[in-house]
Amino acid sequence: MLVTQILHSGKSLFAALCLLAMSTAYSAGEKTPTGDLDFTECTIGSGASALVAQCATLSVPLDAAKFGIGTDQTPQIELSIARIPARRQSSRQDAFTMIAGGPGQSAIESFPSVSFAFRHIMRNHDVILIDQRGTGESEKLVCEEAPDSMGLDAEVDEEEISKLARECRESLEHDPRWFTTSMAVHDLENVRQQLGVSQWNMYGISYGTRAALHYLRRYPDSIRTLTLDAVVPPDIALGPDIARLSQRALDLIFQRCRDNQGCAQAFGDLSEPTMELLESLEAQPRTISFEDVASGKLSTMEFTRDHLAVTIRLMSYSAQTAAILPSMLHDAIENDNFAPLARQSKLQTKSLGNSLATGMHHAIVCTEDAPFVDSSGNAEDANTYLGKGAVKSLLASCEHWPPGEMDADFKDPVVSGAPTLILSGEADPITPPDYGESLVEHLKNARHIVNPHQGHMQAPFGCMPVLLAKFVESADAKALDTTCLERLRAPPFFVDANGPLP
Repeated sequence: MLVTQILHSGKSLFAALCLLAMSTAYSAGEKTPTGDLDFTECTIGSGASALVAQCATLSVPLDAAKFGIGTDQTPQIELSIARIPARRQSSRQDAFTMIAGGPGQSAIESFPSVSFAFRHIMRNHDVILIDQRGTGESEKLVCEEAPDSMGLDAEVDEEEISKLARECRESLEHDPRWFTTSMAVHDLENVRQQLGVSQWNMYGISYGTRAALHYLRRYPDSIRTLTLDAVVPPDIALGPDIARLSQRALDLIFQRCRDNQGCAQAFGDLSEPTMELLESLEAQPRTISFEDVASGKLSTMEFTRDHLAVTIRLMSYSAQTAAILPSMLHDAIENDNFAPLARQSKLQTKSLGNSLATGMHHAIVCTEDAPFVDSSGNAEDANTYLGKGAVKSLLASCEHWPPGEMDADFKDPVVSGAPTLILSGEADPITPPDYGESLVEHLKNARHIVNPHQGHMQAPFGCMPVLLAKFVESADAKALDTTCLERLRAPPFFVDANGPLP
């Protein structure tokens, strides 16, 4: 829900070279887009992950429920669209699209950094990326001072969160009631029709799975294949389970450390010492000085219990960052060295904060999550490392933010026979495998794959890019030979700053 991806520190040189190669190769399969959109050449992403694309904008009604029947007097907004032509000549009219996570992330900005996961699909399929209304260049709803609603800014208390969220809402150019998932799915269909795409091969990640499922509900004939990575089921209100699921993921990381000879010998069982460390910081925060990796300058911060909790949570999202978490915790516990954790805290929260359109994020969660939260039912959260802070932050941010437009059937199960591939990571701290499994009953042509020890987002790892391409080609998830996933392993734990044992 919170991210399309937490930056995967283990991205290989091979993947980086693939990205660089793709940025110069897309003219081979170039087609002329249909419809009346005026596409011009552009570059999306930056550095080694930059991709050559074609960009355009499409005007759509602000009240997307009037899709198809708008008038000249209907208020309009502009959607930003990017098209990456297939590398091979093809007469195919279906296309691939990614629905980004967050909520609040831009699909166009997010795709380049993970495009190596879809490199095989991109041989034969055009990629069409649409910045969901309220994100990226699609009338972005952003407030620089407003924190996200899930308590990732550990320096902001609930009263301040409520105040900043109210000020954010009042400052927005557009009424955020129209920037919900129920409105956004009409935009996706509008773009499909304008471009003459016969059907989507749709990939949704995290919150994007919620949007993809609702699109399938509204426009079932417009989906050829559906891939749901880190599932948010329609009936789930994210918030109440955050503390429990985050603790579950941390427990799995610590269990894997205990089962690993090198990690166990170096650190022992970190469960109780970590809780004691949190209690110590609650009683006495530490003033920490550390080198800022972005600027190279010395930074100083007061490192609190909340900072540590948020850092643990964000590092749990990826098996790559989880691999260095035990060594950092051990260094703080045994040597009172908090600099690595403080550096990660600043790096992770800054990276995530820069990628989220906070106004759109609030428009979604204050409509689709907060109204369905029962804050009285979380007594067990007191025994987790996060406590009740995440739920309190969610409710505080939505206190002065009235819900927007939501379809009456939005929370109902989506029943479909569309070919569907569901992906889960065993140690995902926000969308556990249970969420993915809950869909199988209603999606009759679905297959659910769970990768052991992995976190949030599965598409880039192991042979999954090949399997994704085979699924999109065949539209048959159940026939996939997934034997190659047996070779997928979580990165080994670092035992010190030099890395894992040989």
